[in-house]
Amino acid sequence: MNIPQYANEQQLVNSFIHYTFTNLIRIEGEERRIFIWGYEILLLDGKGDYNAGILDLIGTDDNGEVWLIEAKLCNNKEWNTNIWENQIGLYAKSLQKRTEQEIVLGARRYIVKESAGTVFPEFVPPGTESLVEAFCHWALYLGKDYGRGLDLYESTITKIKAGEFVQCILSDYFNDKIWTQRPKSGAFSRAYLTFQNNDAHLLFEKNTAAVPRGENEYLSFGTWKHFLQKKQEIKPTPDKIPLLLADGVIPTYEYILSSLTELGWNGNFIPNQKAFRFDLPTVHGLGLRIHVGWIDADGQQDIRFRTPYQYGLKFNIDFRHFKKNNDVDLWKVGYELAKELAETARYNIRGGEFAISNPYWTAEKVKNLKWDGEMYRFISKTNRDYVGLEEEQKDLENAFKFLKKVVTT
Repeated sequence: MNIPQYANEQQLVNSFIHYTFTNLIRIEGEERRIFIWGYEILLLDGKGDYNAGILDLIGTDDNGEVWLIEAKLCNNKEWNTNIWENQIGLYAKSLQKRTEQEIVLGARRYIVKESAGTVFPEFVPPGTESLVEAFCHWALYLGKDYGRGLDLYESTITKIKAGEFVQCILSDYFNDKIWTQRPKSGAFSRAYLTFQNNDAHLLFEKNTAAVPRGENEYLSFGTWKHFLQKKQEIKPTPDKIPLLLADGVIPTYEYILSSLTELGWNGNFIPNQKAFRFDLPTVHGLGLRIHVGWIDADGQQDIRFRTPYQYGLKFNIDFRHFKKNNDVDLWKVGYELAKELAETARYNIRGGEFAISNPYWTAEKVKNLKWDGEMYRFISKTNRDYVGLEEEQKDLENAFKFLKKVVTT
């Protein structure tokens, strides 16, 4: 039985990233360096409308090959032959569908040193304004000229769009079965990287089939700001919401996704311009509608460390199915539930004519007043929705306590 060298997979990943800063890896008979430029990328895994997972690392070597790296410790139950097709293969398909804008913004938090719990390359200086600039700093670090960084960036984006990846498993121990039973399709390059005692050993299989290329896509080589200004071009799907959120709000979003999964959300959703929505079944026979998405934060709101054009986070709970029901008793049940949410999690009605937390407003009094059934976190005009303030966590926890009482699986 193998005993893991690392306490967890993050230690394995961090040790490997650090190794790449100064060490070469032997690939196809030659020594190459790998630049890790993407860390913990949330991607659809292709198993349903929304079943997302996290690709551990994305890198490019100095020959321009793009590496998708999925790490697994030897004691992980997912460390088996299914990982090629059921995990990293699906991430590859998902990443291929992303635009240059989405690829670049997906890498931003790591390059600007905002990702939690990892190590960062010293050759990428603070204030780096784009992924292409990070590539150029890497080229200079390798003793190449600035133009080589531009070439490597262009090659990287082009190969991602063509689906031309090295699909790589990173582990602390070698498992012969995982390598010998890898898929036999020759359309993809595959690698098995064993990293132990600060030493990397690689098995590599080059793709044998020609990768079809479409027409060359015009690349903008843009800065973070350039791509954030074009945020209307990104569709608010669950895996892409983090691309435009202010950094301080992303942990809140991750908590929401995890908690919704625990509630039994099956992953289905419908997107609109700035959110995705779905219904959760309740013990009362009607659904609660959930809205998760972006909100424009104005100058009054305190989004700390926000880059211009980044969004705050919407997590709205909608009682419209109760409100529109012809059964008077169910209408009242919905109103009382909404009132309970207001009292426990500091939510209020959206776009209505009354404050639901005010005891004066009973179900009978508001029956004909304006309210579409949707509620959002609202304490004041300067303190609403979720923008990364510490006090929001308690409200969010209370909102999920409420949902756990009401939602049925």
